[in-house]
Amino acid sequence: MVNRKQNQYLKTIVLATLITGSLVGAGAYGYFSGTASPKSPTSSSASASSSSGNSDYVNLKNKVNVLNQKVRSNPNDSSLQQELGNAYYDLGTMARTVAPNEAREDYLQAIKYYQSVLNTKKDINVLTDMSTAAIYTGQNDVAEKGFKEALTENPDFIQALFNYGVFLSEIKKDYASAISVWQTALDKDPNGPNAERLKQIIPQAKDMLAAQQKSNDPVAGTSSNKTP
Repeated sequence: MVNRKQNQYLKTIVLATLITGSLVGAGAYGYFSGTASPKSPTSSSASASSSSGNSDYVNLKNKVNVLNQKVRSNPNDSSLQQELGNAYYDLGTMARTVAPNEAREDYLQAIKYYQSVLNTKKDINVLTDMSTAAIYTGQNDVAEKGFKEALTENPDFIQALFNYGVFLSEIKKDYASAISVWQTALDKDPNGPNAERLKQIIPQAKDMLAAQQKSNDPVAGTSSNKTP
């Protein structure tokens, strides 16, 4: 079984990668702009990679089918529901590459089972995973409510702080709040697995905030054309 802490960290990276991709496509700042762009694969390596991805996708679909059968046989087993939610989440993440038209439905199914779990227990891991999945489906109200609820339960939960900061910055364009949330995460876990990324994205978010403020007040900072 995948370690829960590791699994949550991977979901954080996936979210940040999604957001970075959209930023690059829009010509804006990329949070991981210092990372070298991947080289274009040769046709043979691309084919091998595609084949491997499709095989993994089929295997994950089979896992989802098996878990669906188990959940139908044990409809009140919240552990199985959570496992199925995680499997759908992973399937949606993989589908974004190999079957883009199916990704959103997979994330919706993940949200459905996460919500079933949350009906029986309050779990900040599940809340954070559900909120992250909700971003992929455009359910921003669900995402924000879930992040806030997770952080109300545990204000020190680093993964919720990290992902909520991404949501605030990239979905709401609220850079000031994102900076505050990320700085809190960095202060609470200065040597954690997200620390280096936080040290990169906080200054970039500050640049975005400055640009936003200048755009909202274009007169500010401009020199006068009048002769003194």
